[in-house]
Amino acid sequence: MMKRITLFSIFAIFQFSLFAQMFDNVSVQSNSRKANNSRIQHLSLTSYYDASGKMVAIYEKPNNLVIINDEKGRVAIYDTDNNTVVEANNPYYSSRTNELYYFINNKKYDLGLSEIGFKMQDSKMEEGLIVTEWIPPVDGMKYFSFIKMVHDGDNPIYLEYRNQDDEIIKKVYYYNYEYFNRLEIPTAVTTIDFASESDSTVTKTTYSNLEFDNEENKEKLNYNIPSNAKTIN
Repeated sequence: MMKRITLFSIFAIFQFSLFAQMFDNVSVQSNSRKANNSRIQHLSLTSYYDASGKMVAIYEKPNNLVIINDEKGRVAIYDTDNNTVVEANNPYYSSRTNELYYFINNKKYDLGLSEIGFKMQDSKMEEGLIVTEWIPPVDGMKYFSFIKMVHDGDNPIYLEYRNQDDEIIKKVYYYNYEYFNRLEIPTAVTTIDFASESDSTVTKTTYSNLEFDNEENKEKLNYNIPSNAKTIN
């Protein structure tokens, strides 16, 4: 069975090398609804990516935010209403942390876990699905004991995060896959974060209108924050 999983990973790596250079830029619209304690928050935005890893997110709801970041975690958050900007440099703000990053870059085989030090410790087949378990690097063990990932063929459909007490602290479901520019990408993602047994936050995000290599994408990726914007520390 391990052989089958290994071949699956090799095939995915080959796919990445084949598709990674098929576009220079891409945009996608997303709409999110987050529910917690009867409070509902809505977010709407269009995100623009280029092959270098740069990302520009322009929000329609709220309509006053523009976020620019890159793979290294350099980020600028611009408030268009107040003409203020917050800048930071932190790996947690990397464009790689965006939900669709690894799908757009066709790294669905592990969703970037190996890149941040996770190691696969177990793999098996359950009812035709590929189930793998990943243990974190040493500095991540205070947060997770392991992450469970389930693939249906090449596509991840479920992630499960457990803490050191073997309690589930997060679930992620990927579904409604569609093809865009030869890439199969989920158009809906539901995330459940468990603060406790009785308290959870549910976020559902839908993705649409993926556009590859057009002039508008280039224009938005060159977004410039006004030079007179006030920096907030």
